Amino acid sequence: MLSIILTDIKSPLTYLQTAFFLAAFLTLLHLFYTYLRTRALEFTSRSVFLFLFISNVYITLQFAFFSRPPGSRSTISLIPGATWGTTLQSHAYVIENILMTIPLGILLPSLWPGKSSLRSLAKCLSITLACSVALETAQFLTQRGHCQTDDVLANVAGAIIGWLLFCIGSKIIAAVGRPRSDRKGS
Repeated sequence: MLSIILTDIKSPLTYLQTAFFLAAFLTLLHLFYTYLRTRALEFTSRSVFLFLFISNVYITLQFAFFSRPPGSRSTISLIPGATWGTTLQSHAYVIENILMTIPLGILLPSLWPGKSSLRSLAKCLSITLACSVALETAQFLTQRGHCQTDDVLANVAGAIIGWLLFCIGSKIIAAVGRPRSDRKGS
C-alpha cells in the first residue's frame, strides 16, 4: 500500500514549483501591505507559515479539483466507510485524504499568534470541515471528483492529526526556548 501512496503523491508534487512561486508572490504582497499599514517590515515565522499555507492550498486545489476534466467523475457516496473498500488502492485513497489535510491542521493554528481562539481545535476543525464540504460540493456540481462523505471524514481526521502535531511541536518549542533553570526536572 505504501508504494501506491508514494506513486499517487508524485502527481501533486508536479504542482510544487508553481505553488511556491504563487505563495512567494502572495506572501511578499502581504508583507508589502503590512509595511504600508505599519511602516515596519517584519519577516516573521508567520510569513513562513503563510507561504506554506498558500502552497498547500494551491497544491490541494490543483490535485483534487482543477487537474480533473469536468464531467469525468459523477459518483456520490454518503455512506460513511464505503470508500474504504476491499482493495489496497481504496485503502490508499482514504489514507491519502487524511495525509492531504495534516498540513492544514498544523498551518491554520500557526497563522495566528499567541492565545488566539483561532488556534483552538474547534476552529481548526470547523474551517477544515467547511473547506472539505465546499470542495466535495464543487466536485459534485462540476463532476470533477467523486463526492464522498468519507473524504470529508478523512479530511477532518487529517486536520485533527495535524492540530495534535502542532500542539506537540508548540510545547517542544516552548520547552526548548525556556532557560534551563525554568525547565521541569532540572
